[in-house]
Amino acid sequence: MSTSNWKPNDWIRLVALIGAFGLFALGAWMLYHGIAAEGVVDLKSSILSGTLKSSSAGLYICFLALFVIVFVLVSLITPRSDSKPAQKSRAKRLMPVFWGLLAAIGVCAIGIGVLDSSARSGFSITIGVLTMLLVAVVTAMLRMVANEDA
Repeated sequence: MSTSNWKPNDWIRLVALIGAFGLFALGAWMLYHGIAAEGVVDLKSSILSGTLKSSSAGLYICFLALFVIVFVLVSLITPRSDSKPAQKSRAKRLMPVFWGLLAAIGVCAIGIGVLDSSARSGFSITIGVLTMLLVAVVTAMLRMVANEDA
């Protein structure tokens, strides 16, 4: 995969995606160690509005990271304006796998937050494996999109 034909927006998306995965890992680590912070987050945007109340700082960070990941991937796969026949791109075929892995990671993060410390290790290992699979799927999607643009 050659990066010479990448546009500045592609680089920004890549940096945002890497940062969001790092932020999600930090939030999962905070959930695992039980770091708490009470407060309220008031979100107001054109896509998502509402109030998030929790006593877990890790949940705040995981929520923010998932929101950034979803935003970057949705902005990555946008419909083209050219006149080619409508066919499902290879990257769009991987979207159900991406959403399934993301949902499984979210369920494991909730499991870590709900269960006691003796049962957390299984969920932590599962999150690690699922995150590696998710990184592989996102990398494959980025390569497919870059090859389609070339």
